[in-house]
Amino acid sequence: MKLDVGCGPKCLPGFVGVDRFPLPGVQVVADLDKPLPFEDDSIELVHAAHSLEHVSDLMFTMRELYRVCKHKAQICIVVPYYEQKLNLANPYHLQVFNEHTPRFWSSCSWAPIDKKEYYHPHAVTWGLSQSDNSNPGLEIRLLRMEFFYFPRFSKMDPSCRIELRQHLTDVCHQIAYHLVVWKEDNEADYVALTENLGSYPFLDTPALQKSRVDAEAHEEEKFSTISYAENVLGEKLKEQRDYVAECERKLLRNEKLIGLLMSGPDLSDSDLKRFDEYLIANYSSHEPRDYRISRDIPSDGYVEYQVGGTGECNSVSVCVYLSADTQDAQLGVELVGKDNNVVWNSVEMLSGVSIVGVVNFSIGKKFKQEDIGFIRFFGRNLSVGVKVVECSIASRWPLRATKLVPYVCFSNED
Repeated sequence: MKLDVGCGPKCLPGFVGVDRFPLPGVQVVADLDKPLPFEDDSIELVHAAHSLEHVSDLMFTMRELYRVCKHKAQICIVVPYYEQKLNLANPYHLQVFNEHTPRFWSSCSWAPIDKKEYYHPHAVTWGLSQSDNSNPGLEIRLLRMEFFYFPRFSKMDPSCRIELRQHLTDVCHQIAYHLVVWKEDNEADYVALTENLGSYPFLDTPALQKSRVDAEAHEEEKFSTISYAENVLGEKLKEQRDYVAECERKLLRNEKLIGLLMSGPDLSDSDLKRFDEYLIANYSSHEPRDYRISRDIPSDGYVEYQVGGTGECNSVSVCVYLSADTQDAQLGVELVGKDNNVVWNSVEMLSGVSIVGVVNFSIGKKFKQEDIGFIRFFGRNLSVGVKVVECSIASRWPLRATKLVPYVCFSNED
């Protein structure tokens, strides 16, 4: 048996018309706020179009539909989408229907639809029927959810429509739920059903077909709300996405900085080995520890460190931290002799550094580290903060103070 619940005078062909008024086409007069006059497990298909918004107790009515339906019976519900001003003002519309409503008819943790359609930060999984520790007495699962947008929004980008629908009123006017009654404890059967929805016999009424045709036939009008939404709201949505992306970048940057300060720079194993071996060998120290960062390298000055290595070198590497991404900023280095004269300098781009990284400088000729007294770092086109990574090193000799040195490595590359 197939029921058209709340059919009014236009019962679907082949269905038993159910309504509280004895209108033409109505075969069973029944109040949806009271028990339905049908046997348990006797119905194979239910259609309810623009009727359930009028019931007093929606959960009671849904439990009654669940009772009379067979296992795997299909229920198709078409109702006004709640977030529209006309619907909100209608005193005869007593129930709320939106993308979250069918979540309270099921305890299943998932549904075969895009999670973006129903995302909510406080309710990530699908089924919410037991969210207040209750026993709802039904298990009606969603197979498909269809939104009918006002014509001005019908041709917008789908992702944009979702955001508008979830944040504004008067974007969507109608919603259709295609559901299945689930009475047996066989999850594998349900999974198999959802994997073959392309061949599932969804009820598709003339009214639903007309709603889709009307949306497709709509032509955009000049200076219409669609133009406003695409131009103004679209820009705001882009700003919002850009803001979220920037927050995510800042979060990643902060996580990298916290990791640097707590356990050291996030570098490749080869770079870490190269730096640590150099510092241990040239400062007679234990492994570096207690990492920190210098003050910002100034645009009109430099940050200077005393160095004390030995042996020949023809390259120098330094670990730096960037406060933001950059394409134009440059890092410069000067090697200063013990007579305070600059003996060599060079500049490298910082575009290859992502938050924490190594900048390598090729000296081109060999220097004796014993002749170098200081190393200076300066910047060019510094639109972002650039800081040298520093570390504390403890001497292997007792009673000698811990030193704060730059995380710098001189090497001799043939």
